[in-house]
Amino acid sequence: MKKGLLLFGVILLLSVFVFSEDMTILLAPKSLNNPYWFAVENGMKDAAEKLGIKAIFDAPVEADAAKQAEKILSYIVKGVDGIGISPNDPEGIKVVVKRALDKGIPVIMFDSDSPDSGRYAYIGTNNYNAGYEAGKLMAQLIEKYKAEKKTIRLAILTGGLAALNLNERIRGFKDALEDYSKRSGKEIVYVADPFPCNDDAAKAIQILRDASRKYTDLDGWFASNASLVAPPNTIISALGGPQRAKELLIVAFDTLEPELELVKAGVIKGLIGQRPYDMGYFSTVLLYFMAKDGVEKTLGNLEKIVAEYGKPDYKIVKEGDYIIDTGVDIVTSENIDEYYEYAKKIYTKR
Repeated sequence: MKKGLLLFGVILLLSVFVFSEDMTILLAPKSLNNPYWFAVENGMKDAAEKLGIKAIFDAPVEADAAKQAEKILSYIVKGVDGIGISPNDPEGIKVVVKRALDKGIPVIMFDSDSPDSGRYAYIGTNNYNAGYEAGKLMAQLIEKYKAEKKTIRLAILTGGLAALNLNERIRGFKDALEDYSKRSGKEIVYVADPFPCNDDAAKAIQILRDASRKYTDLDGWFASNASLVAPPNTIISALGGPQRAKELLIVAFDTLEPELELVKAGVIKGLIGQRPYDMGYFSTVLLYFMAKDGVEKTLGNLEKIVAEYGKPDYKIVKEGDYIIDTGVDIVTSENIDEYYEYAKKIYTKR
């Protein structure tokens, strides 16, 4: 009897091991040409190694909604066990999600959401709240550096105009400054619609250069994504040189090494740091459990899974949806040194 139970246990363990080894998870970011995604990929790799599964990180080199959808569809045809997507276009990705779900492949979103697509969960930043924090930070900078000015002229740099996450950040940023304007009596003027760089660092540089020449009375910039990732001297030159760059109030998203260098140089006054490593890690974990245990059971055990594989400050929303908010870090000159080493580690491509 004992031998039979022992043999059954060995077979069960082997079956789980084989199942894990045969499992393949796909994470599909918006593009591959931005170092921000290196941290997501590193998180994915570490989770896949811990779980004993195969994980693929693939996307077009440059952000392109149609090409992203085409790539994901190719993996659906080949057959994967779970898919995580950061959609360039939340509407355009819906047909892809439906195709995957029709084949029984669980789909979640990370970094950027498509809430009406049928996906099972979203993992990432609460982008409106993070944008609001960016706006609060900008208001503090205005009070510190430009308290005497009645009108503040700002420009916004973004990635793709259709990206829901970036639009939510911009909305939160503007709402925070509108609240500040009502309290302070200052007028906040945006010199143009958001300038889209489509996650292309070279294009972002050209936008900075052109806008700096056109809007010579600009007070500051808000970058809603990791677009200020060219060499710091290149960014400084595009902004009009060292003195002019330091005069500007710049708040940006993410904490890539070039951005941290700009904080050290006194050019970027504050960064809203997401946790892309966490997004890659926990997306892989959640898809693993969805493929292994089923979607319903996994979502029912979400608190336990977060407790074991997440962090204590993750926030779970389950009111008609499943959202895991991975939180943000605010980085300024006051804490740049302690944050720098951590950022170098997670953003270094392996």
